Amino acid sequence: MLPPERLTAAHDVSGFQNGRHPSLDEWLRDRALVSEGLSARTYVVRAGEPPHLVVGYYAITTAMEQRLSLPSAKLRRGMPEQIPLMLIGRLAVDQRYHGIGLGTDLLADALKRCLAVSEVAGVRAVVTHAIDETAMAFYRRHGFLASPLGEKVLMMPIETIRAVFADQ
Repeated sequence: MLPPERLTAAHDVSGFQNGRHPSLDEWLRDRALVSEGLSARTYVVRAGEPPHLVVGYYAITTAMEQRLSLPSAKLRRGMPEQIPLMLIGRLAVDQRYHGIGLGTDLLADALKRCLAVSEVAGVRAVVTHAIDETAMAFYRRHGFLASPLGEKVLMMPIETIRAVFADQ
């Protein structure tokens, strides 16, 4: 497996199938490159053979939320009405690569990139909208917390991410 890299037109996304949600496959094939030129950034992992076959991806972008809707006073403290956040909009692994920790590796890479953004732009937390109960369990296992922003919206404060990666 090669390290995550920005999606380009050279990547082969045609055979990507996550096996659970066709919308994740369709977004990668039909909209990821368009979003790349606008506001989102998509990072892909490819297998070694053939060289450009995408086997996992995630998309991140910035987001804003009303200060009063954040779950804790710690997150709200000293912040303007609109709180800057990072959003993991999508994260998926090809079904042929399930169960080997690739999703965890993709999430770690996404969190590191979000942490780097927070050093420049003062992002307060990372949020994600879990597509189903399995995704909710995945994010919870990795330290995401329930959020009042929505039923399947999960959140991780930047301070938590900073602590996780402090030794790296």
